[in-house]
Amino acid sequence: MEPGEIETLDQLADALDQLRRDRNLSLQGLADAAQKLTTPGGRQRALPRSTASHLKNAKSLPQRETVETWLAACGVLGEEAQRPWLRALDRVANSHQQRPPGAVRVRDARPRVLGVHAAIQVDQTAGHDPASSGRNELPPYVPRDFDADLRTKITLAGQQGGFVLVIGDSSVGKTRGLFEAVHTVLPDWWLLHPSGADVLREFAGHPAGRTVVWLDELQDYLDFHGGVPAGALRAMIEAGVVLVATCWPGEYTRRVALPARDEPDPYANDRRLLDLASVLTVPGTLSTDERRRAEDLAHTDRRIRVALDTPDAGFTQVMAAGPELIRRWEHAPPYAKAVITAVLDARRVGAHAPLTRAYIEAAAPGYLTDQQQATPPPRWLDDALAYATELLHGATCTLCPVAAGMGIITGYQAADYLHQHALRTRRTEHLPDIAWHALLSHHHPDDTHLLADNAMRSGRVHEAFTLFQQLARNGAPFAASRLADLLAERGDFDQLRERADDGDPYAADRVAGLPADPE
Repeated sequence: MEPGEIETLDQLADALDQLRRDRNLSLQGLADAAQKLTTPGGRQRALPRSTASHLKNAKSLPQRETVETWLAACGVLGEEAQRPWLRALDRVANSHQQRPPGAVRVRDARPRVLGVHAAIQVDQTAGHDPASSGRNELPPYVPRDFDADLRTKITLAGQQGGFVLVIGDSSVGKTRGLFEAVHTVLPDWWLLHPSGADVLREFAGHPAGRTVVWLDELQDYLDFHGGVPAGALRAMIEAGVVLVATCWPGEYTRRVALPARDEPDPYANDRRLLDLASVLTVPGTLSTDERRRAEDLAHTDRRIRVALDTPDAGFTQVMAAGPELIRRWEHAPPYAKAVITAVLDARRVGAHAPLTRAYIEAAAPGYLTDQQQATPPPRWLDDALAYATELLHGATCTLCPVAAGMGIITGYQAADYLHQHALRTRRTEHLPDIAWHALLSHHHPDDTHLLADNAMRSGRVHEAFTLFQQLARNGAPFAASRLADLLAERGDFDQLRERADDGDPYAADRVAGLPADPE
């Protein structure tokens, strides 16, 4: 049995005893060989026959030093050679740790499921074995300059619990680098990939040690309804959990920034949470040394060669088909471009959940000319969505369908790289009236608060008022307060008094400050 397959004390004992027999050593011979060894500190090692017999017969869990001595006496020398065996000992010692619901072993986790971008697909050269590059898998990992620092952070977090945050733009390799680091350092731990902040909060109530909690795109969890309390994160760390996350630079910056004096502080909790993190930033381009390593691997996988030979974009972005996403959007036919832009704009103002077909159909006309609206092709929406969801180089698409079951699409999300590009290029563009009206009727309830805040900042008072009304009806106290402020600012004192009469304390407070005859 290979060390990586060992799960129980009996298996460990049998494997070590088989190693002894392979070396033609008796228990006494093993003890004699051990006496010739010294520890790194210069102390003489010992492996009495009684101790060796206990280990051989799986009487009790052996000490780490006993296993190291056994291995060295059998000629397995050095940290690298002994590491698989010591990891097996660690697995056996911690086999009692309960598996969190939905968790898998880190070594069994699938990187694509964890958010690692699919790579471009290219024709392989003649004589190249497609299986060697795994045409539907990831290309070989190009070692990055930050690997050692990242793995050290994860090692330290594994010793006492911790939170490691990797910051970088979309498609710069942060998620792949984080996956490789966790897979290397903590392969035998459980890995939990929460579907949302509610699942994360539930786990925090009963945290299990030796668990890696994977939070790719941390902002999605913080913006989820209810967010993630900093206290919940602290409790997980104290329980020995290792939290690893990625985040975009702009998301991190705005959450850690202090508010202006006398301004509200919507990110107070996020700032306390992020203060717990050990942060590492991933640059957007490869260094000279990283490109050299990529060149060394290019002969093993043509995808690496193609990415290196594309001069107008970064290596990691090409691998994830980023530039092609932009070209696909900018040069799209009118109706497809309208559909893609409507989804990009909606996400830009706070619609993080998948956008439904109904929203797209209602919003897209706002991005078309009068003539295009008047004379659409019979299947304009179907054709536009087919264009937007076509895979580029087998890796990604401008709009990614989100399933609600086999063959059922619940909505569409813009590719991250394209979303980040649109944040820059369309930051001063206003959403058309039609798009805002569509959002009022076709958005996920978890996004109502963000949309309302963005509507206020954009001067869309009517939309903000409607969205805060929706929040207030669902019992959000802050929404009732904002709604009362809006009514007072608009001079809608009749409705303000109606809300006060219905028992709204915030409206009553504003009414109390009104003159007897506001007219």
